[in-house]
Amino acid sequence: MDRARRRKFGQNFLDDNTAKLIAEDLEATNETPILEIGPGHGAMTIHLLQKGAPLTAIEIDEQCVEILKKKFEKNPLFEIENIDFLKFDLDLWLKNHNTPWITGNLPYNVSTGIISSILPKLHKTLGFMGMVQLEVAERLCAKPGSSAYGSLSVYLSSFANAKILRKIGPEHFTPKPNVDSATVLITPKSNPLDFPEGFFEFVRLSFSQKRKRLANSLASSYSKQKVFECLNSLSLSENTRAEELSPETFLELFLRLK
Repeated sequence: MDRARRRKFGQNFLDDNTAKLIAEDLEATNETPILEIGPGHGAMTIHLLQKGAPLTAIEIDEQCVEILKKKFEKNPLFEIENIDFLKFDLDLWLKNHNTPWITGNLPYNVSTGIISSILPKLHKTLGFMGMVQLEVAERLCAKPGSSAYGSLSVYLSSFANAKILRKIGPEHFTPKPNVDSATVLITPKSNPLDFPEGFFEFVRLSFSQKRKRLANSLASSYSKQKVFECLNSLSLSENTRAEELSPETFLELFLRLK
């Protein structure tokens, strides 16, 4: 497969041993449907199918689709759709597949977009377990006060719990990426945050000047005096920065400012 094509689709193909280990981390039974995003040449697919579960693969690259069809055409558990996952009708698929797992070696260039699109629907699944760039994994799993904590961390933790399962070096891919990777396990919370419209726009604005006081970041939409009053009402300092706040505190602050 040519280099320009790999760049276009963000493709880095896993070696078999690593793919097998990752597939084994997915706790699926033969009754658990699996949705695999970006199977590539099927390195993980072949091991996932050994679980005896029905698997739907979503692959954007038509050349990979042809390879996968030839490789798994005789397996009745396998089906594939040639589509960009961000255009895939996930709601319809979830309607027809009860409590599935979602997995995949996600293309680095769209991994945050894919995970962000899954999170509001995660409660209909057992969760997501898959690979992303290590830096993204750290942001997904970050807690308040850590350097990696940001709007993506708040967004995820409003819906789910997340942890890093494996760190994976570039030597396990072809071609070798210039970054480390990691697999993350993201599972739905039993009590996700109940937030109104506009909340995550507020969170993104709060992190727009991450190293400055929250009041400065919010100054384009809220007066500093109003922000100070609301922070004080929550027993928070006027010097509070966005990375110090939990999702629950962000929500309380947003409601008070409104």
